Amino acid sequence: MNIFRRYFALSRYNRLLIQQTLVKSAIDGSLAARVRKLEKDHNMNFAETVEAVKKYGYLDEFIAAVKEEDEALQKIIEAYNKRMNSKGA
Repeated sequence: MNIFRRYFALSRYNRLLIQQTLVKSAIDGSLAARVRKLEKDHNMNFAETVEAVKKYGYLDEFIAAVKEEDEALQKIIEAYNKRMNSKGA
């Protein structure tokens, strides 16, 4: 389970790097292609991970980690919603 938790933490970190590159692309248009590649690679890695988890018989453990990650993401989204709504954004 800890392996999957680390996987999702790394995935969130990578998404932040992608977001940072996207933001920087407003200044440097040449980064747009990099953003597309990072997103494609990130999504492909996830699909490959799911296939490997299924292949090696760890789907139940992975699904438990997915549910845990979904709950964590929901809490983050709710915190952002509260922050956005309280500042009149």
